Amino acid sequence: MKKILFAVPLLTVMFSFMACDPITDKEGPGASVSTDELTSDLQITAESDGNNNLTVFTSPARFVKVYSASDNSLVGSGTAVKVQVLPGNSEVSYYVVTDNEDGTTTKSGAKSISVSNYTKLDPMLTTLFGDGKGGFTSYKYVWDTDASNGVWGNGAYLQSTGPAWWIVTKDQIDGQAAGKNLTKDGLDGWFTMALGSKGVTTSRGETGSVTATSDVVKSGWDIGTLTFSGTIPLMGIQPNVNNQRQYVYQILKASDGELRLCAPEPNAGDGGTAWYWNFKRVN
Repeated sequence: MKKILFAVPLLTVMFSFMACDPITDKEGPGASVSTDELTSDLQITAESDGNNNLTVFTSPARFVKVYSASDNSLVGSGTAVKVQVLPGNSEVSYYVVTDNEDGTTTKSGAKSISVSNYTKLDPMLTTLFGDGKGGFTSYKYVWDTDASNGVWGNGAYLQSTGPAWWIVTKDQIDGQAAGKNLTKDGLDGWFTMALGSKGVTTSRGETGSVTATSDVVKSGWDIGTLTFSGTIPLMGIQPNVNNQRQYVYQILKASDGELRLCAPEPNAGDGGTAWYWNFKRVN
């Protein structure tokens, strides 16, 4: 079983490493640096012109924390931080923060880089968001009313392939949605998914973002991981945990227009309680 031990950022995929050489600075290791100096030293390079695989570092080298300037999220840390920009982002900006010897920190200004060529992408991105022509597009999903095991419900984690214990049918989903104060998530509910900062829209009027990877938790059971930010898919909640919102899902199927998802209850092991969602693509 492959355990997922990290969350994937929604606009970028990050790989960080620390160089083996000691941290260097034009005034010696750990010396204080001004904002202007740190900004001047900040470098962002791509594997090739316009490529989405970037390296963020300073010259001379310093240990820094790299942040996305769009949402101030931490991208990674080290002396050279690898960043992969996902489709849906044509320009990205980053700034860095470094610790000084006197205990203070310095934050640089932001620098931007344009991206137009996307390579080395996780194949699950093409599976879910590909347009079949080498590009990426938006798709709309609704409840899979043709599924033989209902549209929503629970079952055994890492074992069931859809609702198995408690099955909610298409005729019952309106009542469940109303009872959870998610009336727009009933039978007529929908959501769209595309890559980008506002790639997700929902029938309840919320927007957010989403990304996917081929990371699995059990070989032969799931095929990847889907992670939302800012919003959730239809009925994306944990009913037995105060209806808390669920943002990370295991992908069980993503073909023939079907999207089957699963999320375990907190601390559920093999055979424990998990929730299942049966959706279908309508465009």
